Amino acid sequence: MSAQKTLKKGLYIATAIFFLAVGSGYAQTFTDDAKILADYQKSLDSLFLKVKTITATDAQTQLAENTQAVSLNLVKPNKKLQTGNEIYEHAKSATVTVGIAYLCPRCSNSHISESSGYVIDPKGIVVTNYHVAAMYANIKDGNKPLGLTVRMANGKIYAVKSILACSKNNDLAVLELVTEGEKIPALPLAQAGKVGDQVYVLGHPKGMHYFFSEGMVTNKYMEEAGEHDKKFFRQMMAISADYATGSSGGPVMDHYGNVIGTVSNTKMFTHSEMNPSVQMVVKNTVPVESLWKLVR
Repeated sequence: MSAQKTLKKGLYIATAIFFLAVGSGYAQTFTDDAKILADYQKSLDSLFLKVKTITATDAQTQLAENTQAVSLNLVKPNKKLQTGNEIYEHAKSATVTVGIAYLCPRCSNSHISESSGYVIDPKGIVVTNYHVAAMYANIKDGNKPLGLTVRMANGKIYAVKSILACSKNNDLAVLELVTEGEKIPALPLAQAGKVGDQVYVLGHPKGMHYFFSEGMVTNKYMEEAGEHDKKFFRQMMAISADYATGSSGGPVMDHYGNVIGTVSNTKMFTHSEMNPSVQMVVKNTVPVESLWKLVR
């Protein structure tokens, strides 16, 4: 083999090794949603033997009574612009799966209904939607509640001890976890978001764990809500980032990684009653200004 060919071969091997080394530093694992759910269910039995979660009855009481603001140890807001991947990686460590464990009347297996939430105090304080906590408190269709828990991205499971504060009108609930003194990752809160701001959403739509989407704030408006005989207006922030059922309670973040809202619901606009074709789906989130009324 000539010296020139030997040199070319050596350069090729060196280049290949370099790109393999660099590539491995940026490689990401693929999310195995079925395994996450199976591991979550398997972990619940051992958790319930050691720790008691808030009962559905106590959750009903606390949702009705704990409507005052609570003092927390919030983390300081970020001031440095971050890339999408940086926001994702940090937010993932503090975004949780809120799991309602229950028994159905058709089998003896335990089941989990999954929603989203995020930690705001390292001592184990989580924000999610009021309607998520209420779903556990008022479980129906013959299902028997087993407990309310959260799962971290690293696989750790914590029991929900209590509902510290909540607002039915603003669809927010602040949960306290049983962490036994362990500090866990938390997300900082911004003061507010503005129309046109870039946003990122992290959650678990339809069981797709840690689905990350990007968009912008499209509107901040007063939404009419409530039952027909109990109408009221509330502050809402519409965004264009994608989410679906299961994303409820997930964080909406700005390009610093600070929380500016909480995923709440979707509203579908059709052409008319005569022509029910879908024209637009509004993605409603609870602005962080409403959360500031519950924490300090």
